[in-house]
Amino acid sequence: MPRITDQELIARAEIQDLLTRYGQAQDQDEWSLYDDIFTPDAAIHFPGMPMESRSAADFGRFLQEFNKTRISGQHLIGNTLYRFENDGRSAHVVSEVIYITLHPTDTPGRLRRIRGNALYSDQAVLTADGWRIARRDIAQKNVEIDEADYDAVLLSAIESASVTRWFGSSGDEA
Repeated sequence: MPRITDQELIARAEIQDLLTRYGQAQDQDEWSLYDDIFTPDAAIHFPGMPMESRSAADFGRFLQEFNKTRISGQHLIGNTLYRFENDGRSAHVVSEVIYITLHPTDTPGRLRRIRGNALYSDQAVLTADGWRIARRDIAQKNVEIDEADYDAVLLSAIESASVTRWFGSSGDEA
């Protein structure tokens, strides 16, 4: 394996920040974070899934609407591999994803849980504004949906944590 250069380490950190922003935008409803992740013409594809390809902007709007149906969510993105191309100005980036979302049901104290695993295959490019994702393929690997009862105190804590602006667009913490 060739040695990693200082430039490549910096690029990896900047690309990892994009991946983190993507998860945090969704999980914390901080959609201003989503604005700097993708190129203006970025496309998102869903191979093997009954979902048509769409622009990153359109997918962001879809996610914002979906988030209105949930109480909480979490995306963990890791096991990321990088392959730099084009003299370090582009990169193929593959990450494993674990996610869970909690949705209300008609029964008080009972939530629907959606848990899954996916793979993000990204084509990242270095732009004048920094690294951006130009293409993302989302490959679903597993999905489990069930319902579970939650104690009222725990449910209240989850709901409270979900509306707290932990990071905030201004950079202020909760």
